[in-house]
Amino acid sequence: MAKKFKSLLAGLAVIGGAATLFAQGGPKPAEGMLMLQDKNYPLTHALAYETTINEEEVIAVVLSGQAISSEKLKEARDAEKSSGFADFKRPFLKLDFAKAGQLKFWSAAAGGTSLGRRGSGNATGELKLQDGRVSGKASQPRDSEGMFPTAFDVRFDVALLRAGESLPATVKKKPGPAANVKPSVTGVFKGNGKEAKVAHVSAHWREPFSGKPSIVLVFTEKDHSKDKKPDFDAGFGKFGSALIISLHEDGDIFGCQVVHTAHQKQGFSSIGQIKTNNFEFADGKVQGELTTDGQAEVFGETWEVNLKFVAPLGEIPKEFQVADSEKVDTDATDKLAATKAMTELSEKAAPEPAKDKLNAKDLALTKDASDVEYKELVEHVLFKSKTNVKSVCAELAANLKAQGWTKDGSDLVTPASSILKRKRGDAELTIFVKPENGGSQVQIFTEGLSWDEK
Repeated sequence: MAKKFKSLLAGLAVIGGAATLFAQGGPKPAEGMLMLQDKNYPLTHALAYETTINEEEVIAVVLSGQAISSEKLKEARDAEKSSGFADFKRPFLKLDFAKAGQLKFWSAAAGGTSLGRRGSGNATGELKLQDGRVSGKASQPRDSEGMFPTAFDVRFDVALLRAGESLPATVKKKPGPAANVKPSVTGVFKGNGKEAKVAHVSAHWREPFSGKPSIVLVFTEKDHSKDKKPDFDAGFGKFGSALIISLHEDGDIFGCQVVHTAHQKQGFSSIGQIKTNNFEFADGKVQGELTTDGQAEVFGETWEVNLKFVAPLGEIPKEFQVADSEKVDTDATDKLAATKAMTELSEKAAPEPAKDKLNAKDLALTKDASDVEYKELVEHVLFKSKTNVKSVCAELAANLKAQGWTKDGSDLVTPASSILKRKRGDAELTIFVKPENGGSQVQIFTEGLSWDEK
């Protein structure tokens, strides 16, 4: 126990002792460390806002590993009104202070672990409000009595957002050309305990997702810098072990494809197991950290990532920019008409979803599907169509609905590339449709289907 406690403080200071965790100098918005399940998480960002919890007015101070957006703050405030508990991008530590300054509650989350709000317990803290700013500190020595060993020691000095007040609008830097920086990546990428020597990284713009600009990061063992489709080819092992990450400009990940030579099932999707820390897109480059916070398991395979990277990335090409309001309205009208027609067709013939597992070779495809490949090892279905991306998506949506599949989130349908997600019982599909030679190329990543020979 003592050794683990010391590891939290290595290179810093002893929590609760005479030594301080913080260097002398001017105040910083946030400084400190959260330890959860004997893993250490630096907290370098903070915000403070007035809120009401359990009918009591409090000042909430949130310290996190990454800046918190206005959208996330609004979601948190709405959640506090309904359930009393707010969630933020992990890792985070939330401290709730009474207006008089004493610590009332705290909650924390990191990796796959979260602690709900509870009494301050062994934690101590203080807060001062002056000239529209709050400053203070909070700490707790290592608590190993509960299920999750926890400790923290933090300080903060940040402007206070009054009730109903939002974060100031972020001034975005003018986009420009890619910075003259050499791509670099260091760290760990393991599959079933075997380490892959990831040495190459690149960043590219891709089609918008959920109405936001989107980026794809490609990490590989072999050099992929001259490849025209590095994310696609890396997904099929052309460059050895690889990691393909799709994310927004704020570091929120919505796509993760894991390809490791030590895995039997190469190229599986594992969204939710991985996150970014200190991610930044500015000055013509992206940089940050990727981590699974230890070993993760998917389909009986284990994998682990802890990478630091930097890669040049310039302004968004026109074809990948978010459509203006007029274009969005036109697309929405087209989608609505297509959806209505397909829904009417589907409802006439839609059978009850089967309770047993659907065989992969019975999965609904398009009528003109050609070059169909069933890759049992990685549970992928590939095929081609002579029709365009939007037509393929409309037909697939109708055929899958008739087979008992339902939407899992919003569809992204654009002429350049599309993503559909579907659920049917415990089974899931993630479908990527891209243009190819005047027609379309379709990749279906499956989970929960039967692959027995028929």
